[in-house]
Amino acid sequence: MFSSSHMFDGCSLSSDDEATRQYWIEHCINSIKVSEAFAKATGQRCLCNIWIPDGMKEDPADRLGPRQRLKDSLDQILAAPYDKNLVDVAVESKVFGIGLESYTVGSNEFYISYAVAHQIPALLDMGHYHPTENVADKISSLLCFLPRIALHLSRPVRWDSDHVIRFNDDLKAIFDELVRNDALDRTDIGLDFFDASINRVAALVIGARNAEKALLNALLTPWDLLKKAQNEHDHTRLLELSEDIKTLPFGEVFAEYCARNNVPVDGKWYGQVEEYEKNVLLKR
Repeated sequence: MFSSSHMFDGCSLSSDDEATRQYWIEHCINSIKVSEAFAKATGQRCLCNIWIPDGMKEDPADRLGPRQRLKDSLDQILAAPYDKNLVDVAVESKVFGIGLESYTVGSNEFYISYAVAHQIPALLDMGHYHPTENVADKISSLLCFLPRIALHLSRPVRWDSDHVIRFNDDLKAIFDELVRNDALDRTDIGLDFFDASINRVAALVIGARNAEKALLNALLTPWDLLKKAQNEHDHTRLLELSEDIKTLPFGEVFAEYCARNNVPVDGKWYGQVEEYEKNVLLKR
């Protein structure tokens, strides 16, 4: 719902212009229908994610009204018939948008509450929170109340800049939470990054491999031992184990994974990307 002449004063589903609001309600219903068609064509469940830019640059006089209209819009969208065995409809929050720094209608509190009330996935984008927030820490709370959650794996630099994800502590913490809570089957994971300043193929490869590394790292972690120490209130043992596992031979396992899947190991794939850029991309 961006870059459209049908936006009214920066708002869509929360607009106080009824024609505008109805236009975007219909747009979301149609998007769910498209998602349903994707699911039927591919034989895989499809996620239709609702993320809107609605908000204000300066402090609003009325915070409740726009949120009540957004709630009503979402209610109308979800009331439209669709096959819930084929499509999940998720809602995604954000701290603020450019030009909407003071007030975001679809805040974290709003969408978490709405998702729980309607038992639909809440989508967490790693770039949509304050830089000091730990997105991974939110996962276990959502798992207590929601059947499914969704994630956008990204890397914010200061605010929502969507850099290519790195194999860093933030990314590893996300997969740690999913694996140790046995939540992989309850989570839809999307890679959400873009960077036009570097080779786009390389960006995709780097980001995808880093996501796989973070998942592998979590799968190789002896969570049963760590949980046993915590449950026995042996916090010294828990700290000792947590540090010891950091030097376990992770790289060798990832190299074997690459070999079994007939893809280049680290340090061997970039030459192929350079050849593709030289022979294909630069000639476009």
